[in-house]
Amino acid sequence: MKKYLVAYSIALQETLQRRSTLLMDRLGGFAVVVSLYSFWSALLGDKTSFLGYTRSEMLTYVLVINVLRSFVFTGRGWQLVGEISSGRISSYLVRPVSYHGYSLALDMAQKTVHVTSAFLEVALLAWLVPGGIFLPRDPATWALFAGTAIFASLIFFFLEMLVSSMAFWTSESGGPLFCFEIFLQFAAGAFFPLDVLPEGIRRLLAATPFPYMVFVPARIFLEKVPHHEALRLLGVEAGWLAAVILAALGVWRQGVKSYAAEGG
Repeated sequence: MKKYLVAYSIALQETLQRRSTLLMDRLGGFAVVVSLYSFWSALLGDKTSFLGYTRSEMLTYVLVINVLRSFVFTGRGWQLVGEISSGRISSYLVRPVSYHGYSLALDMAQKTVHVTSAFLEVALLAWLVPGGIFLPRDPATWALFAGTAIFASLIFFFLEMLVSSMAFWTSESGGPLFCFEIFLQFAAGAFFPLDVLPEGIRRLLAATPFPYMVFVPARIFLEKVPHHEALRLLGVEAGWLAAVILAALGVWRQGVKSYAAEGG
């Protein structure tokens, strides 16, 4: 565990040192939030609610997804693709560490910085725009929201590792990874509540882990899900996490065998 904490500490320092990159990333994220807020404000117009969301709840949804995007949708997928394609992955395979554990430590360092920045952006936007925001009063809601957010982050991490591991067999894995990340954000509800979709599409997405990454945690935060139902959803999310971890590690092992055979 100590070696992963050291990796986290070093990665945290490196992330903070790349100030220009961090600034551009956060400006881009803030622009998305402002755009989404403007879009939903235009849809609401003079109406008190839209699709079951009041103005305050819709603003809160936009702010919550800003935090969730910063916490969930950061990963090491592109680095893995580059390391496999360049052959640098060999240096990790001979080290006495788990590559996934090491990557997760680096990922958590990046998440720490981006989530802190996201909270500052949320505070600024909540102060600037009218209408106020919705904050849960029940501590259990906060605990359930935190649990689903942590599981969501881990699901994304291992899903991205699963897709990135295609680089063991093809040099064109960057394309599938890019398409996967774009589709995932739409399917997760990172741009709009999934309530706006037709019933058939909602049912189809409900049979995947995607809504659990943004839509479900955001609805729990807005207290639109009873606690007993939120616990059930948390259990389903845990099941998806276990399945994704097993799949990612299985593909990784096969990829390493194929890579070692070719290298040998």
